[in-house]
Amino acid sequence: MFVFISIMGVTRGCGCKLFRKEMMIMAKTVIEIPDEKLPELEAYKDKLGEILLLGLSQMKIQEALLLYQRGVISIGRAAELSGISEQEIVRYARVSGISPRWSETMLEDELR
Repeated sequence: MFVFISIMGVTRGCGCKLFRKEMMIMAKTVIEIPDEKLPELEAYKDKLGEILLLGLSQMKIQEALLLYQRGVISIGRAAELSGISEQEIVRYARVSGISPRWSETMLEDELR
């Protein structure tokens, strides 16, 4: 089965001098969903856009935490990439079993 999701987003103005008309740009995405998942998805068919955005948010958090866990980025940068606060990303890290990386200098700064 194919599911079509239309996401309305970017509004652009027409550059014409005669017409100052706003145009809504719409992206269309085709998602292939296994047939066995259709009954589960049916109850949410009116909220597919929200589900997609929620999944995107969760994916960004997971990817940022993976980079943090590997030592590629700081917790602050992970929060920025995820679009959430540092406190929230720390909570997600703890739930995921990811321990904070502390250096002696960072620990001393926190204890002051």
